[in-house]
Amino acid sequence: MKEFTIVRGLFDTRKRSLIIDDNFIKFENKDQKNDLFTIIKKEDIAGIRYGIHFIDGYKFTIGREYQIFIRNKSDKELKIFFKLFYRRKLDEKHQLYCDIVDELWEKFINEIVHNYLSKYRNNEKINISGIEIDEDRIRFNKKEILFEDLELKQYRHHFMIFSKEDNYNNKMLYYLKDKDAVILFSVLKTIIKDEQLRTKEISDRKVSGA
Repeated sequence: MKEFTIVRGLFDTRKRSLIIDDNFIKFENKDQKNDLFTIIKKEDIAGIRYGIHFIDGYKFTIGREYQIFIRNKSDKELKIFFKLFYRRKLDEKHQLYCDIVDELWEKFINEIVHNYLSKYRNNEKINISGIEIDEDRIRFNKKEILFEDLELKQYRHHFMIFSKEDNYNNKMLYYLKDKDAVILFSVLKTIIKDEQLRTKEISDRKVSGA
């Protein structure tokens, strides 16, 4: 179990407790004394999205809000967030955000990714973030890309799915805006790696049998 202390920002300076346990998440997101915490059990966690929302001033960016949304199986989200302005405590706040995200991956998200991959390897169709994953290809927006032709490009706040043969056949997903985009990226990255290994093994067999 790990406990984090979160101060949301200038206008909410109360220290709030976030507990990430092997079996649940417990966050002090309420203000009523007899009902301070929201608890989500591990078995009820369905997905996640997270990222940094930049706060713009008149001419330039004046701050940022770190946002983490944890979705349950009823499609309701628990929002964990905190702000900073004019780079005050930037390193401290950014490290807090990274530590929380890392802990969520270790306790819950890796297992969700593993479950999706198990379904895929059992030839079950899966859909993550609007991308349908089939036995040998993905489908989206009436388009499709074979795994052998699929490429991923990762950026700081989003990633791109595209065809190596036709770069215009693509889709961009944002880690904060798009539901489960971070999970999709991890699943596709693993599938592509497996496909490359499979292709190499076939090629090696052909060479050795030549």
